[in-house]
Amino acid sequence: MNIKHIKHALAIVLLACCSLAQAEIDAGDNQPLPDLRWSDGKTEHSLYAIDGKPKILHFWAAWCIPCREEMPEVIEWRKQHPDIEVLALSLDERIAQTEHFIKKFGLDMPPLLLHEQDSRALGVPVVPYTLFVSEDNRFVGSYLGVAPWGDPGYTEQVRELLLGE
Repeated sequence: MNIKHIKHALAIVLLACCSLAQAEIDAGDNQPLPDLRWSDGKTEHSLYAIDGKPKILHFWAAWCIPCREEMPEVIEWRKQHPDIEVLALSLDERIAQTEHFIKKFGLDMPPLLLHEQDSRALGVPVVPYTLFVSEDNRFVGSYLGVAPWGDPGYTEQVRELLLGE
């Protein structure tokens, strides 16, 4: 078994444990996040350039099997809630991996690759991992593991956290 297979197996075990244990969004510390940067393969983007909207930063990777299963739900949730900016940020090593994943699974989403140094600075513990960010870029919550995007209760929590509804 090579190191890649070991990483995948360990990620699946960790994710399964985390998903079973966590049913709600964890509160954030309300501190400003750093100005995270990512690329779509052509253009550089940054967190602080997105003004006026609360944000969901959803971290995933092409090698993550639970991410593959979850991504269509993330995309559908994003379409249903245009008042919240949902960014699916890949932690893959190269943009080509991200683009291949999107094409292979026929996903309607841009390829966004988080800069490696920003990934390290955030300390993303496992993928999938979701951060909830206020309109002024403060860390207000997180969800570790596969989120229940199709659950009305989860949507209610997210909208209350980010929009005060």
